[in-house]
Amino acid sequence: MLPFGLRRGQLGRNHMPPDLPNNVTNNSGSDPEEAPAEDLPEPESVIFYPNLWDVLKVRYTLQWKLTKGLPEELIDMIVDAAEYWPSVEHKMQDQKVVQKDCDQTLLKTVPLCYDRNSLGKVIPPKPLPHRGAHPCRKIIFKLSSRDQGGGRRRENMYQFSWTWFDTEVIKAAHERKMYINGEEQAILDNEGGQKRKHYTEADALLLPRGNKLQVNGAHVGEMQHVEIVWDYRDGIPPESTEADEAERDLGRGRLTLDGRGVRELEIGDSIALWARARFPGWSNHVERASVRVFWAV
Repeated sequence: MLPFGLRRGQLGRNHMPPDLPNNVTNNSGSDPEEAPAEDLPEPESVIFYPNLWDVLKVRYTLQWKLTKGLPEELIDMIVDAAEYWPSVEHKMQDQKVVQKDCDQTLLKTVPLCYDRNSLGKVIPPKPLPHRGAHPCRKIIFKLSSRDQGGGRRRENMYQFSWTWFDTEVIKAAHERKMYINGEEQAILDNEGGQKRKHYTEADALLLPRGNKLQVNGAHVGEMQHVEIVWDYRDGIPPESTEADEAERDLGRGRLTLDGRGVRELEIGDSIALWARARFPGWSNHVERASVRVFWAV
């Protein structure tokens, strides 16, 4: 069984779309009930992500609507076992191509346990309901990207790949005027990658490191779609065999598998997702990117 952080992320219950109505026909004009199975579209599951009100309502029901209300400690255990947590997703707005030495921020998440609409309007902003000083429970990253393609593809496509993704934690982002009049502001150095930097061998950002989020397959022209799940229960040591396999076979960073990135996230922190490329001829083509952050209530 794969550890928590190497599994595909799913939450809540799957909802199947309703059956086709009687008046729907396939391309041949025949009744869909008589059509071969291969002619009908496969139903797609939709993941249900509860919002904050959903979670609060469930907690209230378990504590006050049962004949004998459950204690809060048991409710916490039930909610965590079901992974019934509120979450906020942030998506990259436009496709991006990051050229050699032009690192670029793809997105920044809303500060943990804060409502984006209240930031910059209410001073000081008030956090949303949460449980504990470190309420983050899970982070799901989704990437659709590739490098420039061409060249000889190695058996291990993640070896000698010079386009990749990193994360950066912005501490106390809710205090840094991240939003003004509802518009997101640049609060990091060279977020848009306008300035090309010259990296030396002594620079920590010259090559992908153990704390990288994900490496693109090298010399792969097709778009690659990956989903990366960080879970607060992860515990893969960076020097372990499992970390070796994740880095070699999945392109993951061995220092990101122990769950600390989730457990140490504090209220008000934001996560910046960076795309990077190095060396002449290399470029990072990003079609889609999103980050969904879950926290306990």
